[in-house]
Amino acid sequence: MKKIFAGMLLAWITLVGCEDKIDLNLPENTGQLVITADLMVSDQQHQISIQKVIGLKESMLSPITDAEVFVRNLQNNRIYTFSPGADGLYTNKTLRLQEKASYQLHVKTADGKEIEGTSTVPTYVDVDSIGLSERIIFTDTIYYPTLVFNDPPDMGNYYKYKMSVNGGELRFIDVFNDKYNNGLQVQHDIIDRDRDLKLGDRVRVLRQCIDVGAYNYWNSFQLINPGAASPSNPISNLSDGVLGYFSVSVGKYYESEVILSRTRP
Repeated sequence: MKKIFAGMLLAWITLVGCEDKIDLNLPENTGQLVITADLMVSDQQHQISIQKVIGLKESMLSPITDAEVFVRNLQNNRIYTFSPGADGLYTNKTLRLQEKASYQLHVKTADGKEIEGTSTVPTYVDVDSIGLSERIIFTDTIYYPTLVFNDPPDMGNYYKYKMSVNGGELRFIDVFNDKYNNGLQVQHDIIDRDRDLKLGDRVRVLRQCIDVGAYNYWNSFQLINPGAASPSNPISNLSDGVLGYFSVSVGKYYESEVILSRTRP
């Protein structure tokens, strides 16, 4: 494996309205709720999506616009109410998440159903270096970002990555834990299994430090075999069998300088 010049620039960029698109095994006409809440410390506006399964045909999901939604800071008991929108997105502009603080999501639907979920903001683990690497598989050469850092000595650190290419959609790529490399220098290879990078591509990586509940969701998400006879849904940290997840996290963006170039001997 060769290291290549990447021209990568470390940057902190505010993320507004970061929502992950998730594919679920949705039974038809069940009325099942789907809640996605991915809140980050750097967000100036937080969004929570609440939808209802109405069937596999046509629109599939219908927005819920009449729920009561709030997030409670469990350290000081302060409550932040989220305002509904026509598209099922509930927003709040006053919540400022804090590292090491725990938060509880509470949703109450018009028919009296109550859903809760709890998540904790970890401390961000800084990256020491970032670049791009190349790997030759048979006759194909693939390129991918690599991040090197020192994992903290305490167990239970979890990392999530999203990536966009050439200004496109920011897509979920992978999650990692420190089970086998706790306290060591670690390299994370951010490989998009659905798309190969090419020389000249512009790459943007979002690295989030997440808690175990968010890790379990995304780890099970990527392990699900869509061809299985009885496909399952990712492990949710929400109550009452609701699909989706609640996550509070801290993250940073890392960007390329537009041109990826390499030299050969």
